[in-house]
This record gives sequence, structure tokens and C-alpha cells, in this order.
Amino acid sequence: MVILLVDGDAQTRAARAALLRARGYELMEAGTADEAVRWAQGAAGINLLVTEVILDNGTFGFDLSDAIRERLPQMRTLYTTRYDLTGYEHELAGAVPVPVTAGDEDFLAVVEQVLNAPPSPVPVPPEVPAPERDQPTLAPGTMLGHYQVMSCLYSEPEAETYHAIQYTVQRPVALVLLKPHLLGDEQVVKAFKERERLKASISHPRIAPLYEAGEAGGLLYYTREMPLGRSLEQIAVAGEHFSERVLVDVLYRIADAMSYAVERGCGYRPLAERDVYVDAENQASIVNVFRPASGSPRDQSADVVSLLTLVAPFANQGKARGLLQDLGDKSHDWASLYARLDDIRHDMSERSLIRRAEDEDIAVAQPVSRQWLGWTIAIMFLGLVAWLGGLTGKGLQAPKTILKQEMIEIPAGPFIYQKGPPRYPNPNLKTFWISKYKVTIAQYAEFLAALKQGSPKAFDDQYQPETKITHTPPDWAAYYAAATADGLFNNEHISLNSPVCRVDYWDAVAFAKWRHQRLPTEKEWEKAARGFKGNLYPWGNEPKPGTANPGDDYLPNGTAGKQDGYNLWAPVDRAADDISPFGVVGMAGKVQEWTSTWDIHPELPDVKVPVLRGGHFGLKSNSEILTSRDFDYMPEAATLARGFRTASDVAPETLQHK
Repeated sequence: MVILLVDGDAQTRAARAALLRARGYELMEAGTADEAVRWAQGAAGINLLVTEVILDNGTFGFDLSDAIRERLPQMRTLYTTRYDLTGYEHELAGAVPVPVTAGDEDFLAVVEQVLNAPPSPVPVPPEVPAPERDQPTLAPGTMLGHYQVMSCLYSEPEAETYHAIQYTVQRPVALVLLKPHLLGDEQVVKAFKERERLKASISHPRIAPLYEAGEAGGLLYYTREMPLGRSLEQIAVAGEHFSERVLVDVLYRIADAMSYAVERGCGYRPLAERDVYVDAENQASIVNVFRPASGSPRDQSADVVSLLTLVAPFANQGKARGLLQDLGDKSHDWASLYARLDDIRHDMSERSLIRRAEDEDIAVAQPVSRQWLGWTIAIMFLGLVAWLGGLTGKGLQAPKTILKQEMIEIPAGPFIYQKGPPRYPNPNLKTFWISKYKVTIAQYAEFLAALKQGSPKAFDDQYQPETKITHTPPDWAAYYAAATADGLFNNEHISLNSPVCRVDYWDAVAFAKWRHQRLPTEKEWEKAARGFKGNLYPWGNEPKPGTANPGDDYLPNGTAGKQDGYNLWAPVDRAADDISPFGVVGMAGKVQEWTSTWDIHPELPDVKVPVLRGGHFGLKSNSEILTSRDFDYMPEAATLARGFRTASDVAPETLQHK
């Protein structure tokens, strides 16, 4: 009997290989799928392939098995796994999976069972009884194709939509499943696949793209992007509202997406609250609700009115409600609604510029005409470009008020971690240094300038994905320009001393390497924040409203916070009493921070991600703000409420300063 054993863990592979050879099996070992395929191409025969479901390089054992079976169709396969393989019946094709934690005797028993068992038929999905069709077909944890189901989002007459994770690239997706009891209806299946093809043909930045259409375990599905932000349904539950300006921007982007698809002949279903998403920057996007056009065209005017009615509960003031009334009084299709909202946005922008000029005593006493305003804006823009151009090749000529990095020594010794013993023994960390403030926009700008002068990948982490090709945060040009001008971004004052945000884990690691430093571990971060005695807050054990920059006064569409004076992030040196016993500033608010510690995601038991620590402007203060461990679905995730600080094992004077 010939067995091909494929496992990326050399230690596990060696132990299992010795076990199988001791039983008299002829064995070939391989560490990767490519190595296994090369060996199989020259093999006279293989009785059994033993492979992990997901190999270290992201290759699926199912694909490896299929590739070898093209040449050796009689080969059987045994999958070792740490996953729930419900939904993989078609790929398993009768094979019996064994957990990676199985003992030696259990493992050998399954090997012999697979080798000696007769071929098993491919399971057919059972017909779902009519009374049970309202129950989700897939339970949380189910694997379907390359996806693990997290939860059912909603059910429609023909399909169910789930929140799932695509393991090969570790990204959240929406998985749309055709209900199993409809698989025998050829017309329904045909229509489902036609919708897939049309959705895949749509490419627009405000429409969630279709990723993949597939079949697994006899079930038909496709996956699409999970839009950024929260759905209107979620925003409604939170009781939040939109200002007139935000409402205009949200409607403008929806109309842009709808008119784009309609102009290309697409049909669609009406938009619902769950179909419209708004992110932290009030940028709206929609679910791909498009499908082949039916015989009778939709009444676009009626659908526009339905959209206005849908968003009406989110209008928070008279101006916003008046806007909806004015739009509803006209008979708009999607294209004319888009054009009208474009005009409104343009008028708002001009009014904002005029008000700013008047506030700064720049405006002349007479009304400003559009022509003169245009010339004024052009001259101001050219002046800004010239000023920025003067910086090129000279480095950032920061004003004297720009903060430079300061490092704080955290002495060696034990400290109270989390809630302390007995569950959390007090760690005894060696001496380290951590930056006094979070990394600022100005400091990050220096880093980006250095990358332009040298190699853009010089400081990349060895595990950084190949798809990650830049360390420039989204919208960097806009918010850096606003910070340089000491102006507004997202209706909030921003300066070069504001914390850099929208940086992902790989950005933070690269910056730290450029500084000849690193990210702090989560234990180092907590010690620096709480001191030796384990304070609940940086300043002590009693709350002090307005002290830090948390989300106690945060309004998604508001301006300056009523408690701390900032709706979003405060400058990093705006300390108040948010100072730890060691003198580290801002750990209870402003932006959350990346650490170098990776751990299992609480909702994804087989996925490790970097741990996030600290409070931020959107998170209400609480007694666990310095001990809470937060997780995102992937290290590439970046938000307005996320930044970082750096750490070092050596004193600042020994570092090679930039």
C-alpha cells in the first residue's frame, strides 16, 4: 500500500510518517501541494492521499486531491482537519475526515478504514420539508466551498444571505445561497445563474462586487463584498440621524450607483434598509440588487420616492427634512436625481467656502460672484500646490509646534495584568520603551516621503500579503492636506499633530521598522497604560468625564464633542488627565492601537489576527477600556478610529534616528 502524506508542519509530518511506516506502509512525504503533485506525476500508483483540508500556503486539499486523481482516479483521500466540514459532502466524496488532534491509534484506525472501505456514493442534499423552509439551511460554523458561515443575515423567497469568511484570503463576504428545495426547478436555477452573470458584469465603486459563483455539496451559491460601514438597518437600531449635508452625500452616491446600472439596461429590486451601507466617513454604497431586466420596465420615479421615504426617518433637522420634501416634489428618475444632488453638493461647497472666507475676514464686503469665487479658489489652490511643491526633496519643514517622537522608559518588574491572579498571573516584563504619544500625521508623512526616496517595500514585514502594495492610507492626500492647512476633515478640525488613522497592521509594522523599533506587545501596552498597580484608567480607578477623548460625546454626524471638545480624534498631546503612571499619553481615547500580539479571533476559532488595544473617539469609556482585547477580521482592516504607537527594547539614544 502506497500512501502520500502531505503536511506543511514538518514535525507533525515526521511523526505521522514514522507511525505509518511502522505499520508497513510505503510512504512518500511532501510539505506542499506543488511538491506532492510533482511526486505523484512519476508514481506508478497511490492508494491513499493523506492531506490537511487547508495547507499552509492556502491551497485546499480538495484541489490537490482532484489534481492527482486526474492521473490516478482510483486513489482515495483522507482529510485531516480542524474545521467543521458540514457542506463539504460533495468535495469529501465519501472520505472520512479526522481531526488533527486525533491520537495515533485513532488516526491509524481511520487510515485502515478508508483503505478497506468500499467506495461511498456522493451524498445528495435532502429535500427540505415545507414547514422547515423558514429555518436557515446552513448553521454557523458550516463550511461551504472556501467559506465558513458565521450567521444568517436574512432570508428571501428564493435565497438566503449569510455573513461568511473566505478562508483563502481571510476576508468577510456575503454568501447568497439558493434554497435547497428549489434546486430541482430548472427555471429557478437558470434565473439564479443569470443573475450571477449580470451581477458579475457590474463594476462600480458604490456597488458591492460579486466575488465568486460556485457549487459545493450540491448547493448553489455566490459571494459578494460586505460593504464598508453599517447598514441603514443597523443605524436605525442605534437611533442615529443624518445632517442635511450627510444626507445629500448619501443620496448622491446611491443615485450614482443606481443610474449607472440602469443606463446599462439592468433591472433591480427595490432598495431596503439592509441594502444601503454608510461608512465612518459617511460614504454610502449599496448591495448589488441588480438582475436581468424583465419585460416591463420599473417606474423609476416611484422607486426614487421609495428611496426618499426609506431615508426620511434618518433626517435629523428641518433642513434635512426640507431637502427630502423638495426632491420628492419633483418627478425624478435615477439620472435626474443624481444630477440634482450633484448641483446641491456644488452649492453647499461654495456656501461653505464663502462662510469660511467671511469668518477669516478675507471676504470682501460685497457679495462674491461665482466668477470671482472661482478665481479666488484657483489662486488659493495654486498657492497650496506651490507651497507643497517647495517641500519636495527638502523633507517636511514642520512648524515648531510639530511634535517629535518621545520615548518613555517602562521599568522592569511584575505588574497586574487583566484581572490578575489566579487566572492571569502577574507577568514580569523586562525594561522597554514606548512612545509617549500615538504616531502623528506629520510623523507618518515623513515615513511616506522616505519610502518615495528609497524602496517602497524596504520595510515590509515578511508575512505581508503580496496584494498589499502601498503604505499610503485611503484618502491620505485629502486628510494630509487638511492637516497641513490646520483645517477640517469630516467636519472635524485636524492638524499635523492629530493621530494618523486608517492605517492597517502592515502599515504600522513598516513604520516601526523604519524607526528601528517595533509595535508593543499587548502586555507591554497594558503595563504602560495601567502602571504596576493595574489602574482601571490611566489616571486612577475613578472615571473622569471629559478627561480622555473617548466616545461618550461622539455623534456620527456631529461636530465638536460636548465633553472633550472633539467629536473625532483630539491632537495626540491633548492630554488632560489621560496620562498613565509612567507618563504615557492618550491610551484611553483618540484612536485604538495595533499591537504585535496575534491571537485567535473570538468569532473565528481557526483564524489568528493582531490584537487591538485602547479606547477611541467612538467607544464609550468604561472600567475595562484598558483591559479589553479587540479584534478585527483581518490585519488589513483600517478605520478612522485606529492608529498605533511604537516600542523598543533599547534606550532612545541608542537608536538610529530618522
